[in-house]
Amino acid sequence: MCGIAGIIDKTGISNDFLLQRMRDALIHRGPDAGGQISWKTPGYLGLAHRRLAILDTSEQGHQPMHFNAWSIVFNGEIYNFKQLKNELLALGHSFNTQTDTEVILHAFDAWGIEAIQRFKGMFAMALVNHTTRELFLFRDRFGVKPLYFFVTSSCFLFASELKAFQAHPSFTTEISLPALAQFLLYGNVPAPNAIFKDTFKLSPGSMLRLNVDNLTLDIQSFWSPISSFDSPTKELSLMDAKHTIKPLLEDSVMQRTVSDVPIGLFLSGGYDSATTAGILAQSTDSLKTFTVSVPDAGLNEGPKAREIARYLGTDHTEIECSVEEALKVIPMLPVIYDEPFADSSAIPTYLVAQEAIKSVKVALSADGGDELFGGYNRYSYFLKIPQAVKYLPPLVGMAAEQTIHLLKLEGIKAQRMVKFSRLFQNFSLEKYMKAMTESLAEHQLRTFLRQDVAMEYPPFARASSPLATLMLNDALHYLPNDILHKVDRATMAVGLEGREPFLDHQLYAAVAALPDSLKCTKNNTKILLKEIAHDYVPASILAGPKKGFAIPINAWMRTFLANDLRDVSSFEFLERQALFKAEPLQREVNRFLKGNESKALFIWYFYCFQSWYKQWMMPAK
Repeated sequence: MCGIAGIIDKTGISNDFLLQRMRDALIHRGPDAGGQISWKTPGYLGLAHRRLAILDTSEQGHQPMHFNAWSIVFNGEIYNFKQLKNELLALGHSFNTQTDTEVILHAFDAWGIEAIQRFKGMFAMALVNHTTRELFLFRDRFGVKPLYFFVTSSCFLFASELKAFQAHPSFTTEISLPALAQFLLYGNVPAPNAIFKDTFKLSPGSMLRLNVDNLTLDIQSFWSPISSFDSPTKELSLMDAKHTIKPLLEDSVMQRTVSDVPIGLFLSGGYDSATTAGILAQSTDSLKTFTVSVPDAGLNEGPKAREIARYLGTDHTEIECSVEEALKVIPMLPVIYDEPFADSSAIPTYLVAQEAIKSVKVALSADGGDELFGGYNRYSYFLKIPQAVKYLPPLVGMAAEQTIHLLKLEGIKAQRMVKFSRLFQNFSLEKYMKAMTESLAEHQLRTFLRQDVAMEYPPFARASSPLATLMLNDALHYLPNDILHKVDRATMAVGLEGREPFLDHQLYAAVAALPDSLKCTKNNTKILLKEIAHDYVPASILAGPKKGFAIPINAWMRTFLANDLRDVSSFEFLERQALFKAEPLQREVNRFLKGNESKALFIWYFYCFQSWYKQWMMPAK
């Protein structure tokens, strides 16, 4: 795992010193080595790399790396690189290192840009073809690894994180209002947008092709989860499906153990990580597992994770943190997540990564299991919705919605009820997904924004059934923009590589083709995964609800963070920003501080944005 950056500049401003500053802004992603190279094009073309050495940890594995017409900087892992290397050897290629990076170079030399279809892994990579004078950027199929770019008519920058751009004088930090609105709805800025104007994320499964001479670019998709739902559903029994999927899952897990450094696993009390641990424990004598708990905050998966670890015989570390230790992470989040981000489970994710790096350099994480096997509660909630709700007359639905918003509601169930109330008018599957994933309705959000904003929503994709449609849209949006973003930044902040065994595109396609009844029903989720999991860990241990990384963030905002919240919603602060309407926002903050939680999620998103704004947009005094 690494950090990458690069410059193509026609202005004459750029130089090797600026490239080095961009590179070393990412030193946390690659503390083991730093390298760079530049060319006169005319203009300036430079590639930079920070290395976290995982494969072939010798100097031979340093980047940038070159072969024939190609130069590369690469962040990630290609899990099938040995198989590809054998194919290339048969074609007459020879190799100087044991790295997957060198295999990538030779693959592009042998097969051109179609080589990307042969890679199984997680990656963000930049390649220059000196013959065609083109730059190529690629991001892996699910979006495990991040890749940003900034573009004007005369300058193109790319990097693993936004903070690298801050080192270049051509980079401008004007807030994108559509991106701000998206953040306040979702708690993240969905790709391809970024929080700044002229700045973008390369979407998962995409290739950017740039002409080095005139900076014209073209972006194409080379893979999408949508393609996995194109095939007809295979009507298999539960046992037949298990015999088909279990070997694919086992292979995916084991492929992610290829490493020249120690490997561990984040272990919760849930089926995803327990299944992964069970597979690894069969072939690993001393598997290291890690669990974090903050008991005083109601976050305690320790007992169940401990029981799973004891049954499997893993070398288990349980990190028990105090509320004070967890709170200390909150001021760090705007630096770690240099784009506004509001998933509060980033706090325990960072804490467990901070402990794991003390004994391993790679940690497997079981993210993606919910999107793959049907694990989110909103899937079963949808199946339980009475048909009568779907056909309420609009006036009745409007009255019901308004009544719910007038109530003094408290707790997570209240927040869910407020979201559900938005469905009482003009029910649809797309509206259900929006209600379950957005903090507010659009008309509510507009009451807080000072300027009129063109709202941009992630495209809604449809599959063969309501359940498949919900799962597909989570894989397209929530998974890369929230879950994977969270894990990448939290792990890389401490120089730890995270790997995701549930995110194999061939495994995903195989599960997507299975009947809905094997994934989720009204009363059960992850049906097939549970059947597989019980081959490794008894049902008696795994039974019961998974607690998850829940943080009592509402209570914290009313106590430990209350003064900060008041400060960033003060009239003086808001007037200086000129982004929000002070009166309605302050009124809503006061309602929240007095106990009303109908818009609590929005308040948290607002607080996170303001904390980020103070870090990156307000000069230090």
